[in-house]
Amino acid sequence: MRPIRLSSWLTTLSLALCGILAAQPAHAYDLWQAYQDAQQNDPTYLASAAQSDVLNAQKSQVRAAVLPTVTLSGGVYNTRKQFWGNVTSVNSHKKPATLTVGLSQPIFALDKITALKQVNVQSTIVELKIAQAKQALITRVVQAYFSTWLAEHNARVADSVAKAAERQLEMAKKNFEVGNTTVIDTEEAATVWHNAQASLINAHTAWDNAKNALELLVGHPITEPLSGIRAPLKLKMPVPGTANSWVDEAKLSNYDVQIAQLNYRFNILDTQRIGQKRLPQVNVVAKQTWGNTDFRRDTDEKSAVTTVGLELSVPIFDGGLISGQVREAQAQENISFQTLRATQQSVAQTTRTAYNQAVSGLATLNALESARGAAQKSADANMLGYQLGMRINIDVLNAQNTYAQSQYNLAQAQYNTILGNVNLKAAIGQLGDEDVQYINALLSNNASTSK
Repeated sequence: MRPIRLSSWLTTLSLALCGILAAQPAHAYDLWQAYQDAQQNDPTYLASAAQSDVLNAQKSQVRAAVLPTVTLSGGVYNTRKQFWGNVTSVNSHKKPATLTVGLSQPIFALDKITALKQVNVQSTIVELKIAQAKQALITRVVQAYFSTWLAEHNARVADSVAKAAERQLEMAKKNFEVGNTTVIDTEEAATVWHNAQASLINAHTAWDNAKNALELLVGHPITEPLSGIRAPLKLKMPVPGTANSWVDEAKLSNYDVQIAQLNYRFNILDTQRIGQKRLPQVNVVAKQTWGNTDFRRDTDEKSAVTTVGLELSVPIFDGGLISGQVREAQAQENISFQTLRATQQSVAQTTRTAYNQAVSGLATLNALESARGAAQKSADANMLGYQLGMRINIDVLNAQNTYAQSQYNLAQAQYNTILGNVNLKAAIGQLGDEDVQYINALLSNNASTSK
């Protein structure tokens, strides 16, 4: 027996391992991965998250208006005085110097206190907008992911339809050649095949566009296949089970409604703040001044002056400026109130639509699953009947188209149901990471890479 060389054995083992790995199904790209990637890449979400930095800067500016102000000033001067007249002229040359430390603290300035309240309202608005941006990101990721999945699914169905139509056309041509069918069967099969080719081109174009949109959202090309929906799709029915209950909750918890309410509150405070400019303002002031009459000279005289007291300022006449600003603020207040009403109405309609979409989708899934199974059996039975001479060509084509349409309908219903549930949770401001994980658990771990 010839000895086996180590290098040859390693080569054989490597080839065997490569073959095993190649035979394994490719790991799919799932919804959770897409969501994590989008959090790191999506500029809309990242811009919203950066609003907190702007708010912190605004807070410090408004807070400064009610905090003490301390100033330090000083200087060294060179002064020269000349006196002349009918008498002998006299020159005076001195170098005075001063150093002053001053403090001012508002103790009665209602407009500044109201402005601070407005900043607190803005802080809450920004926090809500950041949470809303995250929720909107989840919605966009789910929609982009399942739009791509749906387009891919439809492209695969269109490919199967085109291949089946091609086989049926070939069979029709052969049967016509031997005299078993008429030319009508061949023309019907050719018409179906041409239509299937056109549908296939459109389906692949739609798939490519949807995938490009998803790649832009996640920030990188997607080379892995997408995880598909496990059959049957098992989603929970919305609880509570009435649309009115969800609408009532949305009117309280929806992010758009909460932000509109806070904007209305902000404008009310703004009207108060501007009107408070007419009120007196009182500041506590303290000042210490050190002086030298002739800096660093023998004739220098030093002094220290301390001043402590209250300063009162009252606006007397401003030409109608404050009155005009108050009227403008009142108009903005009315606008924000009407905006709040419109937002509540829009949210109510959106919530009701999402509820109906989720409930109707769940109600139709079982029926469409059964319809797809029945259509597949019908297509197989008609093909067998055609081969036995019991069915004509158009029967097979119709059965195949019915089966394809049932696949389209089921996938569209699955897509609508998932989006309906996501939109429903978003309507009440409760869409979060756990919902992404829940939907992701409904997907398969592996998928085919064929296109």
